[in-house]
This record gives sequence, C-alpha cells and structure tokens, in this order.
Amino acid sequence: MQELIPDGKTRLLLVEGDDDQVFFDQFVNHLADSTDAQLQVEELAIIQYAGRAKLTRRLRDLKKAENFEHITHLGIVRDSDFNTDALQSVQDRIRTVNREGPPQIDIPDHPIVPTIGFPIVSVLIVPSAEREGMLDDLVMDALTVDPIASCVQNYFDCLEEKQVAIVPAKRSKAQIRLFLIGKNVGLDTDVSGITDRLFLSNAYETHVWQQENLWESPRLAEAKAFLHQLLAS
Repeated sequence: MQELIPDGKTRLLLVEGDDDQVFFDQFVNHLADSTDAQLQVEELAIIQYAGRAKLTRRLRDLKKAENFEHITHLGIVRDSDFNTDALQSVQDRIRTVNREGPPQIDIPDHPIVPTIGFPIVSVLIVPSAEREGMLDDLVMDALTVDPIASCVQNYFDCLEEKQVAIVPAKRSKAQIRLFLIGKNVGLDTDVSGITDRLFLSNAYETHVWQQENLWESPRLAEAKAFLHQLLAS
C-alpha cells in the first residue's frame, strides 16, 4: 500500500480534486523554472482530499501517518464556493481532528497568513476569501486578457436577460468550457464532440495562456504568494 506522505516529502499541499492538482502542479513547475528564489519544490507533495466534505478524513489520515512528524509546511486550498464561509469550514475541520488528540495542527486566523507553529499551516481560498466561486473562476480571471472573454460574459448576460435561471457553480465551469470552445471552433476539428474533450486544464495549453505567460497574471498573485510561502527555504 502506497504511503499517504511519500518518503522525503516535508511540505504538503492539500487540494480538492483533479483540476486543482493539475493547476497547482503546473504552477509549481512554472515557479521552479522561472524564479531565482530557492524553492524547495522537490520536498513538496500535492495530495487530494476529494471534495471539501472529506477534508476532515484526509487531515485525520495525515496525522496518523508515521512521517507526519517530518512535515514542516502544510498548505490547504479550498474553493470559496457559494453561500458558505470557506475559511471557517477549514478551521472547523482542523479543530475536529485536533480534539481527537495529538499531534495538533495550528489553525490559521486568516487566508494566506501562515501560522508560526510546527508545521507551518496556511490556507488559500480561491478565487478569493472575499468572493464566491471556485478555481474555474480564478482561471477565467486570468483569461480576461483574451478578446473573446467579453463574448463569454455577454453570453451569460444574455441568458440572464432572458430570465434563464443559472446555477452559480455550473456557470463557473460552463464559462471555461465556452471560452475553450470559442478558441477551438475555428479549427479543423469535429465541433460536435468538443465539449467532451475540453477541460479546465486545457486552458493552460491555449495560445493566450502561453503567449501572455498567464502564470504571471496579477489575478494569480495571491496563489503565487501562497506557493512561495509553502516552498520557501
């Protein structure tokens, strides 16, 4: 059975799911290739907790791992979501596992601001602690430099004008799909199946993302600062 914490890893980044893992893995690789700062990338393990409801179980499993005592930094990423207090949710889950006994995990008081205990703990709320949404919205924020981003916004404005009830979470994911379809519809492809092939991770492969180097977008500055804290020597 594979260990939850791989051997030699002293920094953990907990993310909700597959999309988050791809985003942060690519972001970390970008930082490793583009900065002169000494970042301990080789010490990082990105671990999924498979949805916010399962964060408590993942934290519990980590505490039970024999090599958890070697962890120096613990970062937790959570979607802001809708009609919820994401930071409080993370804090409550840490409190729950702390009540079960040692080792204790420090509870951050604010997003981005790391604790001073051992391990150092920090939380990133995406797209931000002041705004509802999810990772898809943060990625779309970076993509607003593309001319067709306004077309995506106009499409949803039109739906609202026609009194179409839009589920916020579905809109967050649909806007990325719509953007990617717009970037591919002019290509020599079978458009009928395009929505089955394009996912959030495809955004990082677009010409605009690579040409504009959107990993350096000001919209991603908070996530970048969070990763620097997690990886700093």
